[in-house]
Formats: sequence, structure tokens, C-alpha cells
Amino acid sequence: MPEETDLKLRFVGSLVEQLGAQMYPSATATIAELISNAWDADAQNVWVEIPFGKSWAENMEIVVLDDGIGMSHRDARDKYLQAGRKRRVEEKTDLTVGGRRVHGRKGIGKLAAFGTARILECVTTNEGDTTAFRLDYDEIRKLQAGADYTVEPAEDTSPIVRPDGTAVESGTRIRLTKLKLKRAINADQFRESMSRRFAFAQAEMSIRINGEVLERFSYPVQFRFPDDGKPSDDVTIADDGWAEETIAEGLPVRWWIGFTEKPIKDQTLMGISVLSRGKMVQRPFLFQRAQGVEGQLGQEYLVGEVVAEWLDEGEDIETDRIQANRDQLQLEDRELEPFVEWGRGLVRWALRKRNELRQKAAEDAFKASEELEELLKPFTPDERRALMNVARATSTLDEMDADDVFTVVRTVVDARDDVIVRQMWQEIGKEEPDVQSRIWQVVHRFGLIDARRNQTIIEARLNTIDLLKFYIKGGASEVPTIHDHIKEHTWLLDPRWHLLGDEVDVSTWGIDFTPEVDEETGNQLDFLFALSPPSPSELDEVLIVEIKRGTHPNGTTRRASLPEVNKFHGYVLAAQAFYEKSTDSPRITGMMVAEGYTQQADQTRKSFETIPDPRLRFRTWQRVIDDTERLHTGWLALAKRRGDEPEGSPTPDEHVGKD
Repeated sequence: MPEETDLKLRFVGSLVEQLGAQMYPSATATIAELISNAWDADAQNVWVEIPFGKSWAENMEIVVLDDGIGMSHRDARDKYLQAGRKRRVEEKTDLTVGGRRVHGRKGIGKLAAFGTARILECVTTNEGDTTAFRLDYDEIRKLQAGADYTVEPAEDTSPIVRPDGTAVESGTRIRLTKLKLKRAINADQFRESMSRRFAFAQAEMSIRINGEVLERFSYPVQFRFPDDGKPSDDVTIADDGWAEETIAEGLPVRWWIGFTEKPIKDQTLMGISVLSRGKMVQRPFLFQRAQGVEGQLGQEYLVGEVVAEWLDEGEDIETDRIQANRDQLQLEDRELEPFVEWGRGLVRWALRKRNELRQKAAEDAFKASEELEELLKPFTPDERRALMNVARATSTLDEMDADDVFTVVRTVVDARDDVIVRQMWQEIGKEEPDVQSRIWQVVHRFGLIDARRNQTIIEARLNTIDLLKFYIKGGASEVPTIHDHIKEHTWLLDPRWHLLGDEVDVSTWGIDFTPEVDEETGNQLDFLFALSPPSPSELDEVLIVEIKRGTHPNGTTRRASLPEVNKFHGYVLAAQAFYEKSTDSPRITGMMVAEGYTQQADQTRKSFETIPDPRLRFRTWQRVIDDTERLHTGWLALAKRRGDEPEGSPTPDEHVGKD
């Protein structure tokens, strides 16, 4: 006979933490398990009440109520309150009293409540026998080895009633309080996630969340398989649009896969979920598919479902293929290898097929595009063919739609005068079609053409800055030379003003501007003008600019005086008063540019610059030129890096017009 020992396997209260709180860490998982309990109780209806869109407070609660068969006092004691009870084994069946296929299997789902709340209250009625009790998570965790937990009386023992106020003859109400949730739950996301977890029809069991019926999972897709294609002739299409086939060892599966037009934002919905017995047994995944280059981005658009009833068959717990939390498969189980391998192949095929369909749709769209036809009108037949080849090559890329294709072609057209871009375009056209596609993908993704175009634009702007330098140092007249130059290139004063283009008639403001005139030459020494956004843009800003000549005829610096600064301030105030008469008055900004200021003028302009409304800015010509040149030189260097300009290209100091 074996020798007696005092060694025993014991359990402590913290086991509840491991089996409940950590295995069901979300409200979705908790409530899904409570709904499964209602299913196993043959309920026709389940009502869930949960606060949405609010930060969780101490007095908030979650209530799950069903009209199932309920529990007698004995059932509560011997079944529900027995953690780890093997229901299917003990009852020698995997069917409910009403003939449903049971969800429960390992007897720990009741602990799911503690993933969300610290208190569970249960009121249950079966044929007039009502039982009410309360479970306290914190007290259970304190249990020492071998100790039993004595349940407490429920605080709310009121009769179970439906939301419409009618009594439930039999059923169960679970009330969760002292919620542990930290963040507010989004109603739409919760319903969508919950709809993925259950696949039975409303006629079998209706689920209502805050009074709204939970509909069967559905997601808008651009392509849906098997409707848009199937991997083999062995796959048949059922009346409901699902694919049906038999995989290794005669195992039947049903499935559908869809691809959305835009990436799926909620990652919990992305992928293929697996269902058995009308319940999700595997969260959305890609069958452990490695993310290779082929179709990698397409995975962000993929959604689908697979039904494999055999995954949750039988009573024997030893052959259970689902993890204890009941929403993940034991994917390392060798018995599941054929299923996982089949799924990988299906995902691989679907991604490839989806890319083919997207490419064809994009190509058809750009061929029929009137906008593209108009864009190509100015070109010779050879140039049109070359640009159509660009469109054709880019349309075959995995993630390019018709708009993306047009954007690439328009970018090439806009940059056609750039020698480097034209050379690149011609060189790419010499490659094989598949090579062209990959090259254009790189060009588009990294914005190489835009970088080159920006470089050309910035180089031209630096020439414009050089010309302004020449005008200022050379004593050019304000009218028309400097005035016209500034008006045409407003960004010289501030890059943010490049959209201001229409000149405003300042006489409408009720002011009289009399320019100062040089006594010796008779030339105008200053000028006042105002710019606003060109029509039909909204009049949201008016810029008042007064410019003063930079130097006297003898080459000395001309400094703005105190009266001139005060007069400029008056012009801006007059503009503000004029526009305040309108309902939506624009923002008024004033800028005075002179090469220098007298001591008194300088003190006054400093005080004006501290006034927030209207905003006044005073600059010297040297400051305007230095700031703008420095900014554009930096942009040019960045554009060259992005465009990977070859060696030998002009540096910022070598732009045309440098004198």
C-alpha cells in the first residue's frame, strides 16, 4: 500500500484573480460571457444595460438580465457556485434542456464578472424558487488555502422584470457594481465588437443593449469573397452567400472574407474571427500569417468570419481546442495544424485576389477619366502614350486607387519642365512593366517628384529674393518697382501671406494717403497698399503694408520718423473701423517696412508691437531679406535631401540671379 502523506494540493482566493480578472480584462469579454450563460439557460431574450460615453463613477453599474430557465437554490449551490465544474462531463451531454448546443465547458465563465467589477449580485428565479446572493471579489481574494467562501445576501432582491415592466416568470439578473473600468466605453465600438462574438439569429435569442437590438455582424466592404471569386471549384456558395468547403480529414468549414475601401481603424475588428456554436472562439486574426511583402498592406483592409462547428464539439474536456477564456483557440495544438494551414492559404489567396481586383478597378477608372483626358490634351501622341504608361504602371500597385493614379500622373505633368524629372520619367519608361510599377511605387510613396518640384520652386524664390536685395541696395523707387515686386510676391514679407493677392482700394476706408516726395528728384519715397484673399475666397484677412525707401540717393540709410510710424498706425485703425461694420470682420494686420527708424520712432513702434489688436509689425528691409532667405535656403536643402539630388547640382549659393 502507498505510504500516507500530508502533502495536498490546495487553492487560495487569488486563483479567482488569475481565472477571472486577468482572463476577462474587458467589459466586452465579461458581458459576452454573461450572454453565453443566458444562451445556456435557453433564454429567448437578453437585456444589457451599460453606461456609454461617460467616465466611470462609483455609483454606475452594469446589468444583464435574461428570461431563461433560471436557477433553483440547489442549482445555484451545486452548479453555479462550483468553480471549475465540468458541465458537459457531469451532465453527459453538450446540449441544453431546450436542445441548444452548450457554450459553457470548464466552469470558470462565472468568474468573468471580476474582470470588470468587484461586486456581482445575482437574483435568479426557477419555477417560483428565487435565490439571491452577492459575491465580493476582494473578500474572495483573501481566502486562505482550503477555505470556503460564504456568499452574502444580495442588496437588491427586487423581482426580475423586463425593461417594459412586466415580470419574468423565470430568469436571471446579474448586477455588477464597483466597476473597475477606467475609460468611457464607445457605444458604436462596443456594439460592433459584441456583434462579432455571436452568430445566432434573433429568432434563437434576441440581445438588446440599452434597448437597441444587437444585429448580426456586418461590415461595408469593397470586395467580398466568395461573391467576387473563390479559390477553387471545390468551394461552393450557399444561399446566404457564405462559402462552404471541406478541409483536411473531412472537416467542414463555412467562410466569407471582405476587404474595405479604406483601412479599418479599429484593430479589434481587423482580421478573420472563428465561430463555433454561434459564438466566437477565436478573436479576429490572420491565421498566424507572416507579414511578407506580398499583400502586406492589404491586411489592414481585411475582415471576415469562419464557422467551424467541430472546434467545440463533444463533452470530453481533454480534447477541448479552445482556451479557458473561450475566445481564443489553442493554436499550438497539433490537431489544429491542418485548420491553421488552410486558413493561411485562404488569406494568401484572398489578399492576392483583392489586389488583382483593385488594380483592374483603378485601371478602368483612369481610362474612363475625363479629368485625365483633359490633363493630357496639350501633349504630343508620344508624350500621351508615355504618360498613359505611367498611369498604367501605377494602377497595378497594391494600394493605388484611381485618385492616387491621377495624382501621380498630374505630379509628373506639373513637373514636366524640370530636366531631372523628365529624365527620370524617360528612364523608368525603359524598364519592364513590373519593374516600372515598383519604381513608381517608391517615387510616389517617398514624394520624390514633389521634392524635386519644391526644389525648383524654392530656387526660383531665392532668385526673387536676390532681385529684392538689388532693388533695396540700388535705391529703386517704391512705385512702381518695389511695390509691384512685393505685391506679386507677398511671401517676401511673410511666407504665410502667399495666398493674399487682391489689392484693396484704401480710399474706401475714408483716409487720405499723401505719399512723401523727394524734393530733389520729385520721386515718391513711400507707398501704402492693402491685400486680401482673391475672390471667391472668404475675406478673412486684410494686410496693410507701408513701405519706405531703403536708402537716400547718396546711399545713406533712410530712417522712418515718429510721424510716419504714427500715421501708419492710423491707417491700420482706419481699416479696422471700416471692416468692423460688416458681420464677419476680417483679421487686420499691418506691416511697415523701412531700412531703419529714428530713436523716437523706434520706441513708439516697440510699444505698438505689444498691442494684440490690431496686430502691427515693423521690419527693416535687411530683416525681411535675411529671414526669408534663411527660410528658403533651409527648405531648399531639405528638398534636395528628399529628392536625393545627384552630385554636381547647384548649391543654394549658386542659384540664378546671384549678384
